[in-house]
Amino acid sequence: MAQTILPFKVGDTLEVRSFEGGYRGAWFRCQILNIFTKEENLFYSLKYLDYDGEEIHHTQVYQRFEDEEKEWLMVRPPYPPVYYERQVRKIEADQAPLVVVYGSWKVGDLVDWETDGCFWCATVVELQRNALQIELLPPPLGEGDTYPALRKDVRPTLDWSPEDGWTLPSMGGHKSQSVKLVKREKGVDHVTQDVCQSGKEHAQIAKKQKTERAKKQKIERDTQLKTEKSKKQKTESDTQLKTERDTQQKTERETQLKTERDTQQKTERDMQQVKGNGEIQLNIDESDSVEAAVYDLEELIVRIEWIKKMLSPDVGEGSTWKYQDYRPSSKGM
Repeated sequence: MAQTILPFKVGDTLEVRSFEGGYRGAWFRCQILNIFTKEENLFYSLKYLDYDGEEIHHTQVYQRFEDEEKEWLMVRPPYPPVYYERQVRKIEADQAPLVVVYGSWKVGDLVDWETDGCFWCATVVELQRNALQIELLPPPLGEGDTYPALRKDVRPTLDWSPEDGWTLPSMGGHKSQSVKLVKREKGVDHVTQDVCQSGKEHAQIAKKQKTERAKKQKIERDTQLKTEKSKKQKTESDTQLKTERDTQQKTERETQLKTERDTQQKTERDMQQVKGNGEIQLNIDESDSVEAAVYDLEELIVRIEWIKKMLSPDVGEGSTWKYQDYRPSSKGM
């Protein structure tokens, strides 16, 4: 690159870059404190505006990267203002160029990523909801690493030269589909020839992207509501089943306890009836008739048979046979 006369003077603010490892591809805001030549090379003494306490740097304006023959211009004017399309008409006439952003970023767009007090040149490699995945330019123009970047922290990448001023760079022969460069003179917009798409086409693309985004968001909301509804119904169903199961188990326990209690009480009554007070009540205690004596004899035989069955090994504990006293009415005797 032939070293031409640059439009900068002491006191001007500009941006500078470096080929120093770890800082390649980053643009820093500086102020010119002095301009001088050394061995026929142009130097600027620069104060870094975003790094308090940083010492003054003496930067060679044109540099070669390692053994390359090409010379690179290391400084440029301050970056022009950036606006969205809807904001352009509200800006007063200005001779300075304007960078107008249309719609959303796309994979392949060239951007400057603001971080650590400087802007790093990069390429968009992946689109995310609120962020971009970017890849820094390869050496000598960058460090070549990949990072996540918030959309609010990126701006369009621009090139600058003393001959052509600000221009949109290309990547693989294609320029950004999301940006155009406008120069305003007396309220009239002059769009540079390297604009890839007209404002109308950009507006149509932006409208289409907005519609698709709205549809996607609606589908996501509907899916989320359906999932939440299913979870709620499942929870209610599980709660109802648990309640019914607990109620059934409680009823079964109560029934079992009642059955056991009734069985125990019945057994106690039967044992009490057998044991009594140790004496056998006789009919002849209430009547002196022959019939009463016969009844007592029959009852005695029945009791003996009942006791024999109780003592018999062939009869299990599950026998339900029960002896009951027969008491004839004393009126009939």
